[in-house]
Amino acid sequence: MDKHVLHFPTPALPAASRAHGLAACYGLLVLVIASIFSALDRQILVLLAEPMRQGLGLSDTRLGLLQGVGITLLAGALAVPFGWLADRYGRRTLLGICLLLWGAGTAACGLAHDFSTLFVGAIGLGIGESGVTPIVYGLIPEIVPERRRGLANGIYTLAAILGAGLGMSLSGALVQALDDARPLLPTALRTLELWRLAFLATALAGPVLALAVWLIRLHPGHRSDDAPQDTARPALRAYVSAHRRTMVSVFAGSGLLTMGIAAGANWAPIVAAREFGATPGEVGEGIGAAYLLGTLAGAVLGAAGVRLLRRRAGLATPVRVITVGATVAGLASVLMPAVPGVAGLYVLFGLQVAALIAGSVLVPTLLQDMTPAALRSRLIAIGTGVTLGLGALSPVLVGGLSDLMQGSAHGLLFAMAGVGATAFLVSAAIMRTAEKPFLHTVDDIHPELAAKTA
Repeated sequence: MDKHVLHFPTPALPAASRAHGLAACYGLLVLVIASIFSALDRQILVLLAEPMRQGLGLSDTRLGLLQGVGITLLAGALAVPFGWLADRYGRRTLLGICLLLWGAGTAACGLAHDFSTLFVGAIGLGIGESGVTPIVYGLIPEIVPERRRGLANGIYTLAAILGAGLGMSLSGALVQALDDARPLLPTALRTLELWRLAFLATALAGPVLALAVWLIRLHPGHRSDDAPQDTARPALRAYVSAHRRTMVSVFAGSGLLTMGIAAGANWAPIVAAREFGATPGEVGEGIGAAYLLGTLAGAVLGAAGVRLLRRRAGLATPVRVITVGATVAGLASVLMPAVPGVAGLYVLFGLQVAALIAGSVLVPTLLQDMTPAALRSRLIAIGTGVTLGLGALSPVLVGGLSDLMQGSAHGLLFAMAGVGATAFLVSAAIMRTAEKPFLHTVDDIHPELAAKTA
């Protein structure tokens, strides 16, 4: 009898393991797709900025306000409260709500009739996007088993970064497809401007993605992670007091990286159209290809950098790789005003992406190493808020400098390159000084990691 009892449960274990594995793959795939679509409206805003500017009579400063204050700054400001709400009331629930708000904001952008209403729609986008990063990085450990967490982090980070480049390519293809399909559209939509059609079509994904998120299954071993932690608040104060220097240097350095890449990501497509005469479809293909190829090259370079520096830098390897990448990206920005044509612009932008991706794929590991598990979601949310807040300044600074240099033949190009180069090189300097405090924090929070590398 005992033999039978032992015999029957055995085949069920691999089946249960396969079911959990498939559920984890589904959850990770949904998070990646949601990340791609949450970036798609930004790409449309950049790709069709020139016809939008002409149609609504916008200045470059107002374009910068839309991209920076309207979307990025608000997303950064709301990241911390959204991180707290996600920990308190469930990450799947709140992520689905964020996607619904994102869809509503995207639709509002398509229906805008002046700068004020377009700005309100951009605020809706910022609200919807604000919770994505802190919620996703808090949700991944609930979807996958602990032994797969590092792999899942890497897959999501790389896929999300690739998704940004894919989003630019998809937005260009979407714009072209909508223009070709205009005769097939209902009469009420047929006469709409192309940028309006693009926003309205993208907004349809919001409810679908929200439903897909709500269908994600949590891994059985992590179902208790949503429970509020009574000790989190005082522990957070103690952590900040003890490791303020690490937080400031890492978060400020990361934020300046975002500021630097935002200068190119938000304005290089507009430079390509305005100064080199590229069409929206050509810009989407060129910038998208640069982003995708740069991401793949950066992933390879990041892996090579880890192998090269691990023995010398130890646990500080991610910090060191990010420092080198920021320096290379800054030099690429310095060279941008000298490009003879649009192809050179794409190449230098791709080089910036490659340099940053080499370090960006290591950021989740860096954050997890410097934070205790009980505070991880909130600390990541704080870092996200600082990063997005600094990143939000980039479009506004570039747009304002461009308007000030209207007499210059290449004012926008010089403004974009100057903001990017300054942000990248200052970031490199800050990250270089972050190594010692970072190692001290890791040794204090996770001494077992320091022991492994000793």
